[in-house]
Order: sequence, then C-alpha cells, then structure tokens
Amino acid sequence: MLQRLIRRLPFTYYPYKTFMHKHKCIFIHIPKNAGSSVLQLFADKGGRKHAKWYDFYESNDYFFKRYFKFAIVREPLSRLYSAYRYVLQGGSGGKHDLALQKHITANSHNFCSFIEQVLDADFIMLQLLFQPQYLYVYDRQQECVTDCLLRYESLAKDWQQLAQQQGFTESLPKVNTSNSDKQCQELSETARAKVMQLYNMDYQLLGYKPLGLQVKG
Repeated sequence: MLQRLIRRLPFTYYPYKTFMHKHKCIFIHIPKNAGSSVLQLFADKGGRKHAKWYDFYESNDYFFKRYFKFAIVREPLSRLYSAYRYVLQGGSGGKHDLALQKHITANSHNFCSFIEQVLDADFIMLQLLFQPQYLYVYDRQQECVTDCLLRYESLAKDWQQLAQQQGFTESLPKVNTSNSDKQCQELSETARAKVMQLYNMDYQLLGYKPLGLQVKG
C-alpha cells in the first residue's frame, strides 16, 4: 500500500524529468529530431535521455497513463543523414561516439558508402542514434502510444498548435539544425533501397512517402 502511494508522488527519477511533472507531460526524445530544442524550451538541465515509451511505463505506469505524451518524428533518410553527420563530427565527444566515428570513417568515405558498406540491421539496433523511430512510440501491436506526434518538417506550426492546447511556450528555439537535401538526393539506387529496407517500419507507421526508386524493366 505504501509503495503504491509513493509511486503517485511526482519524484524526478529516470526517465522522468522535473518539467514533465510540472507540466504533466511526457516528452519521448527520439535522437536527431529537434529534441534539444524542446529541452531548452523547458529549461531542462538534465541532459538528453533517449528513453523509449516502455521505459516511462515500466518506471511509473501511474504517471504514464495520466500525463500527456508527445514526440517528434522525422523523414527517416533525413534523420539518418543528421545522425551520420553528428557522429562524423565526434558526437558528444564521449568514448563511445569517438569509437563510432573511427569505425565509420575507416569503413566509408561519404554518406552513400556509409549506407552501402556500414549500415545494416545489426548496426542500427546496436547504435542508439540510428535506431528506428517507431521503437520509441509504438507498441508490439503497432499501436502508437503517444497522444501527439509532431513532424520535424512542419515543427514550427505543429509546436504552436500543441503549445496553445497544452499551455506551453509557443516559440520553440532552434538547436542543432541540419540540411540534408543535397546529400540525400545524390544517393545511389542501392543505398536508397537499403534505407527503405532497414527503415521500412518507420516509413509505414509514421506515414512518410517511400523513397523514389527507379523501376527497371
């Protein structure tokens, strides 16, 4: 009985953050999807914690069921390039990010060759930055567990609508933005097909248009 009462007190412990209890919300921070802008808006000083929906649920299902849950999603290829560039620049500077940087530069010479020679199913599941987005916000029945999914491509408008509904600050700061259009357009058909295969569930569940592939024959 005492344990159940304690679980209803808004203590701040992983993966919950102070601003989540204050605003009665859960922000599921998917890597490379403008999450740092959201944390800055809420004046969060706890650093980036890329927890998935079930981490929140298992930590405290009482708050998970009652708080407003949201996340930001992004076109998979654009997000992949953003993660690739981040790692090439050394990431956060930690031991793991620097080792990953070394591995990628030793086995590829540009974004296209990274996809063709480094990226595979094992890589994306082992490397947090490259994991599919659906794992963060969909359950095993392929049902979205959040109340709202914002799109990176229309984030300013989507955030303003959400902010008005939830009473958040309406102006979202821009942090760590990147442009991937040119690099993504220059990919080989082999690379595009591989991205579609590895991130197929993201394209399907998140509703992004499949990459244009040439029809042979």
